[in-house]
Amino acid sequence: MFRDGTRGARRIAVAAIAAAFAVLGATQGLAGAAVHVSRSGWSWGNPSPQGRSLLAIAFAGGTGYAVGNGGTVLSTADGGATWTGLTTGTAGTITSVQAVSPSTVIVGGGNGCITRISTNGGQTFTRIFNVAEAGCPEPVAAFSFLTGQSGYLLLRNGSLEATGDGGQTFARRTGLPGTPVSSGGGEAHGVAVHFTDPSHGLAITSAPSGASSAFATADGGVSWTPVALPAGASVSKLYFLDAEHAYAIGPNTLLASSDGGATWTSRAIGAGQSFGSIDCETATRCILTLSSGSELVGTTDGGATDSVTTASSSLLYGAAFAGPGRIVAVGAGGATVVSSDGGSTYTPVSADVGGEFGRLREGPGGLLLAPGSRGDIAISVNYGASWQVLATQTSAQLVDAAFTSPTEGYALDADGGLQQTRNGGASWQTLNPGTSRPAEAIAALGGEVLLIGPRGVYRAVAGGRFAAVTGPAVARVPLDDYDNAGAALFAFARGGHTLVRTADRGATWTRVRMPLTGRRGRTRVAIRSVSFTNASAGVLLDTGGRVWQTRNGGASWHELLGVGSSEGVQVAFSDALHGYLTLASFGGDDEDAYTLRTNDGGATWHPQEITLGSIGQDAIVAAGAQDAALLIDGVAPGGAPLPRLLFATSSGGDLPGASATLTLSTRRTTLGRRALRASHGTVVVQGTLSGAVGGEQIVVSRRAARGGQWQHQEVIAGANGGAFTTTWHVSGSSVFVAQWAGDSGRPGLGSRVLGVTVR
Repeated sequence: MFRDGTRGARRIAVAAIAAAFAVLGATQGLAGAAVHVSRSGWSWGNPSPQGRSLLAIAFAGGTGYAVGNGGTVLSTADGGATWTGLTTGTAGTITSVQAVSPSTVIVGGGNGCITRISTNGGQTFTRIFNVAEAGCPEPVAAFSFLTGQSGYLLLRNGSLEATGDGGQTFARRTGLPGTPVSSGGGEAHGVAVHFTDPSHGLAITSAPSGASSAFATADGGVSWTPVALPAGASVSKLYFLDAEHAYAIGPNTLLASSDGGATWTSRAIGAGQSFGSIDCETATRCILTLSSGSELVGTTDGGATDSVTTASSSLLYGAAFAGPGRIVAVGAGGATVVSSDGGSTYTPVSADVGGEFGRLREGPGGLLLAPGSRGDIAISVNYGASWQVLATQTSAQLVDAAFTSPTEGYALDADGGLQQTRNGGASWQTLNPGTSRPAEAIAALGGEVLLIGPRGVYRAVAGGRFAAVTGPAVARVPLDDYDNAGAALFAFARGGHTLVRTADRGATWTRVRMPLTGRRGRTRVAIRSVSFTNASAGVLLDTGGRVWQTRNGGASWHELLGVGSSEGVQVAFSDALHGYLTLASFGGDDEDAYTLRTNDGGATWHPQEITLGSIGQDAIVAAGAQDAALLIDGVAPGGAPLPRLLFATSSGGDLPGASATLTLSTRRTTLGRRALRASHGTVVVQGTLSGAVGGEQIVVSRRAARGGQWQHQEVIAGANGGAFTTTWHVSGSSVFVAQWAGDSGRPGLGSRVLGVTVR
């Protein structure tokens, strides 16, 4: 049984998973393919087309761009029916967008510190004006570009900046009257600007009281002339349909002009409303959104009268015309609706499978399973690109699921109940698990089924009864999870000190020697996660955040220091070279979900930022060198938990782009105790990011060589060759790592480990 894309929708019986996903494949075309996140090569699987809130939208011809939280910028070439996620290289909130042409788009946000331009349809974005994208000294209030080369920035302090080379350089023009940078000074700040040609423009300022003033220029901002506004006008945005017809909106404000902004009149529907956006099809036919996002407001007479529509159960913050009679509106949680009849009716484009899911498991042939609440399992047969929900016969929380084929599978609930389906979920039958203690996990290995934990393993062969597996290696050993490595399976308990392995589908088990095991066979290392690629080679993450690697089945282990983090949650390798480490935080950022990626067997690791949220245990699956899937506990627009954000990648999660290098160095890598005392324990570590444009945020990490927690410093790469410097206080031998999350057109990087030995 499956659920459609709306939370709480009725369940529909289906014959098998494969048949259900034939239908899913047809319906998923609404959302388009592979909507990427803004800072890495991961793409959204659920919600679709994506789940970040969208705050503004603009069209140039049939090409549109929508922007929002987390650096999100989407493009559409078919009037909003399908979308593509663009890599902006920033995770800041994008609040404004101007589509100059189908290929040229400018976006801004981050409290005025983010301004980026693309002249190739969003394939790459280039930051302009501000180097630092947080806490910048001169925030941008608004921008107006005429072409991809010529444009203006209005700063919050009232300055006007002009560029003729696409933002590579700017020339400062005369500051707006009444602002801090004007000759007479003042407390007003820049709000909005629009130029109709290189010479003629209009700018809006706002006084501390909220009252707006307007100024026109006929010489490209060299001089300004006051423009009268109706009494009480409070303008937050300007909109020009063409050189003559314009609107200004804000709290209790809707102004119209038919002479290029020389004169303005108040329109009736502005009274008592606070508009957040406006876009027009003609001089009089417009669509507006409220600042609250609660309704869409249409007018066919230039604002004299209006019609109000509630087009979505989610708030809608931006709306625009994509063509004659075609309206696209976007909003909270990625909600997207379209109208083909001028706003009379709307159809949703976005979808969400609903529910809550706790872990991610891999099945055969690209099948992915996410067991969840109310007896539901989220299912993907295309390795996470799209999802549907399979319902079992219980309403209890499912703790695990395992399938041996698209039609045969098992579901384990939190009360210990066990169900089996042989027809892809059309029906289920209850099985006796052979124990009264609820198992923690289930693994299906062909004809054998294993119930793992809470102590020991129970095994059923060829549909027979479950019986406890005997033998000192596994009997009554605390266990709660497993990792499948082809012919071998490894079982362990998170926080436990025992790792066991079977190579005969659970019939017999042996113990794997742990890292730092002493002569008496004891270790203080406790397991958080393991990932083996075969019976001998694997990686172990301990509860202290240290990552260990073995190539001989545990006979020896060595630590992978390049991770540069103590915040690991789960490790997942697909082969000896390619793997991931999911993180609870990165460089002090504990609000966004990150993974670390290695392509060289753990020598170096580079960060990949996914989205707002956190990553739990058993939330990542790595099936191949480039293919992986991820489950994130996200945050809904209102702040509530959203444990159903699903992502996939076919690029290893990395951005495409030119290769670069990230290196660390120090003047002396070996110090005597006397030299260390003479320097007061200070070690200066320098680094270089090749190809840096300046402003890249790099995390440099340090840890004692013998162990302990990693310390972090965030530094900014200079435009002078990408150089950066950190200073550390050390008391003994230390290791250092630098990591960078990448930018638009540039993949993330991790340095090799720099060691400093104190003798």
